[in-house]
Amino acid sequence: MTDVVTMVETPVRSVDMDADRVVNNAVYFMYFEQARLAHLQQLGVIHRPRRPEDPTTFTIAATEARFLAPLVFPDTVKVTAWTREVRVRSFVLAYRVVRLSDGRNVAEGTSSQVWLDEFGKPAPLPDLVRDALERSVAPDAALPDNAAAAAHTASYQGQTPGHGQG
Repeated sequence: MTDVVTMVETPVRSVDMDADRVVNNAVYFMYFEQARLAHLQQLGVIHRPRRPEDPTTFTIAATEARFLAPLVFPDTVKVTAWTREVRVRSFVLAYRVVRLSDGRNVAEGTSSQVWLDEFGKPAPLPDLVRDALERSVAPDAALPDNAAAAAHTASYQGQTPGHGQG
């Protein structure tokens, strides 16, 4: 069960703040992105850097977030990602963002990914991708707030691509 969830720790940067002096809502989607990429790499669904033999991949069809508490610089967050659902041509990942200083859940979200063929059209998930994702499905209720015992933790060493203040 070590592949069920992936955790990524990342610092809140000063440029993540908006005019209201809290992390801008768009930045949470970048936190989700970092956890999504780490989770899919951990499962072997994607490889970075991409290899010539890698199959065509997916696109984000939908993403959503619920904001539960504000973040400010210099907080550090732990973003947890897991596979919520696997469908014929798509899969749903879920995310939880926790402030490390007090363990407070500050945001939750999901993203729906659609697999694409070489022409950019929706296509069935390849068998290897489907198998990896199905092995990693975890119901939300089964995930403890601190899933460290059941997870692989990755630290994001680089910086999230910067966006202007919003």
